[in-house]
Amino acid sequence: MRMIGIGLMGFLLAGVALLLSTMNILEQGQHMVRQIVAGPQLVFEHRLAASAPGNDTAEILRSNPDHPVILAGFPAYQSVAFTFPKDARPTSGYLQINATTQVLAGVEGVLRISIHNTRRGELLLRPGEAGRSLQIPLSLSDFAGDQLVVSFSLQGTDTQQQCGPEDGIAAIVEIETTSALHLTLNEPLVSARDRVHAWGDVVRVSWPAWLQRDEQLRRLLLGVDAKRHGLRTFFLAAGEEDALTTVALREVLATVSGASEPAVDDPQALARSGVNVGVRRFHHATSWRARYTLEDGGKQRIPAYLDVRLALGDLFGDHLWSLTVTLNNRLLLQDSFKAKQREYGVRIDLPADWQGAHNQIEIVATTNAERNGVCDQGPELVAEMLPETQLVPGEDVYAGPIDDLRAVLGALDPIYVSLTASLTAMQAEQIAGWLAQIAPPSATLKPAQQTAHIVIVNPGDMHPSLPESGSVWVLIQGADTGTVDLRPLQPGQGLPATRAFLLIAPAGIEIGGVAS
Repeated sequence: MRMIGIGLMGFLLAGVALLLSTMNILEQGQHMVRQIVAGPQLVFEHRLAASAPGNDTAEILRSNPDHPVILAGFPAYQSVAFTFPKDARPTSGYLQINATTQVLAGVEGVLRISIHNTRRGELLLRPGEAGRSLQIPLSLSDFAGDQLVVSFSLQGTDTQQQCGPEDGIAAIVEIETTSALHLTLNEPLVSARDRVHAWGDVVRVSWPAWLQRDEQLRRLLLGVDAKRHGLRTFFLAAGEEDALTTVALREVLATVSGASEPAVDDPQALARSGVNVGVRRFHHATSWRARYTLEDGGKQRIPAYLDVRLALGDLFGDHLWSLTVTLNNRLLLQDSFKAKQREYGVRIDLPADWQGAHNQIEIVATTNAERNGVCDQGPELVAEMLPETQLVPGEDVYAGPIDDLRAVLGALDPIYVSLTASLTAMQAEQIAGWLAQIAPPSATLKPAQQTAHIVIVNPGDMHPSLPESGSVWVLIQGADTGTVDLRPLQPGQGLPATRAFLLIAPAGIEIGGVAS
């Protein structure tokens, strides 16, 4: 009887141990004891990723993942955004930040990480070059919107080097492209648009070597449509596991087909997203930069005004704020004033002849606050570029040679396109950019059946038979400048023989005269 009782007791103890192990009660109890004895243990920096519970997980890259995110000197600011999947919704997860730091000896600094302008993590900078990682757990409130906006701030001082205006850069931090959201989802991430969001809002077009020429043309034109809708689109020599097939591309385009073309006449906001968003804290000066492009062929109206709207903190005594605005390194405005009001606003004329295809505006705010010695940083200053800061288009239109071609192609709908031979992924990427640039916004591009208006010619192919009448253009990559070279084809002029090009004939080219 006693043996039965001992056996029963052992069975019960084993069951209790199994229950405690399954429910993780022992570990939770130990954690509570540590909190009571030593205070809360902060989850700060991790080298290894913690697994989120659940079966369906996904890694979400930041938007524009190939664009470098680098913070140099004190202070420095950058921001990135992650787009959440829309069909499969996140239920839990964390933000993994991987950074490479290069810091001089004697530097006291920190990398601050904020989500939606709320500080969520910090990394203390260490001398030398090192790779650092930080995990930030996400809450349900972080998943409320469509995006997660993450801001980075590099703050610190160099206690060893001589202070003064000739100070060098004491610290550089690069946010690595491996930084990502690691999410647990309520269902598998399988839809085409969710895969695009997971890749950083990038459309990856699958372009394997075995793809047939007819299928290449169909897939190429779908990629062109994606580019024309403003989607970042790249052609990769990859299979359907890592990129989109023709069917998946149509699925993605179906979600944006109702979207209107970007309105080139609308004001362009400079501080609604990106590095200019948020409050700046600094000691002497801070700067905001904005780059904009006037694309040849886009019928874009050249910006006529810059509306600057800033929130500037109060200054002690009679100190003044000083504001300098430049366009393409030419002075637009220099102003000094007392910051007694929260907002400062000014509208600045932008000369049309100062602007080209690529432009940069820089706004610098500084003060005349005195310093007691060269090593005195002065008071901490606060400033913010408000979302109302914007470029306002004028009446002048930026025009170039492509505009004449687009006007001619605008009378055709649809525009038929033919391909003489198979393309590599790199060639497809280049040619898709050309087609997206020259195609009018309202035109439809279709594979040619009998007559083609645009023929994609590969090096070494037999050249198509040219039409007997009507204008013909040749579009090719410039040999020296790397830009697009568009020129009318003159009678008796030969066609390029070494590089891929577009042969454009609005009157039409018979497919029978195209090499196969």
